[in-house]
Amino acid sequence: MINLLKKVYRLNKRAFNEYKSKDLLHPKTGISERERKRLQNYPPFTEGKVNLFGKPIYFTDAAGFLHSLDEIFADEIYKFTTDRDDPYIIDCGANMGLSILYFKKLHPKSKIIGFEPDENTFDVLQKNTLEYSDSVKIHKEAVWTENTELTFFSEGSLAGSTVVDFSNKNDTKKVRAIDFKKYLDQKIDFLKIDIEGAENQLIFDIKDHLVNVNKLFLEYHGIIGETQNLGNILNLLTDEGFEYYIRLAGETINYPFCDEKPVSFNQQLNILCYRKK
Repeated sequence: MINLLKKVYRLNKRAFNEYKSKDLLHPKTGISERERKRLQNYPPFTEGKVNLFGKPIYFTDAAGFLHSLDEIFADEIYKFTTDRDDPYIIDCGANMGLSILYFKKLHPKSKIIGFEPDENTFDVLQKNTLEYSDSVKIHKEAVWTENTELTFFSEGSLAGSTVVDFSNKNDTKKVRAIDFKKYLDQKIDFLKIDIEGAENQLIFDIKDHLVNVNKLFLEYHGIIGETQNLGNILNLLTDEGFEYYIRLAGETINYPFCDEKPVSFNQQLNILCYRKK
């Protein structure tokens, strides 16, 4: 009888510990297993709120939020070192603001400019970065080669674009676009460009200004139906004094030798660029 009671006690204790562990915050992502499960079951493309490291953070799409959370906070794809106490960072494609929150966690005294053209996403970005309004300036604009107005395909999560209708919803709106070169006339410690295909034109337009950029994160999207220009971009980066490291950002074709047609982009790569020592 005593042995039976001990066994029941051990089983109950283990069950209790497993139950409690689901509420423990992950040291990198700042959310618990239970909260992750809730978000995984959250209706797609529906706005909501989550506590991240004990603070309320808003999102436009739970799946997109979790993807960004893992990529940015767990994998730390934007992690960089600097000799400056207050590095200057430009975030093109700031989306809901997780990248900016990561930069502020990594370098608390950093000064950041963020760009996000989608109106709904910008509203969420604004709420998520409000506490840093003294050192973070955000703009509801697309970065481009000139001051103009562009047609924007709104996707509701991470893939809003001025180039590709990723969701095939034909949900378009006009957005303000600015000549990005004027923001590159000073030293920039870290420049992030993740603008869903528009980088294919922008990077060539800002070529002569990249001398001011120390580290560059560029997400490359190969546009279906257009000539691939990855080689030209890599040559440009080399000419401007960068070394680069390439990682797969998303699998777009599983069997390229079998006439498989990509749905979104024919390539999606993260290109991490840094200066030669």
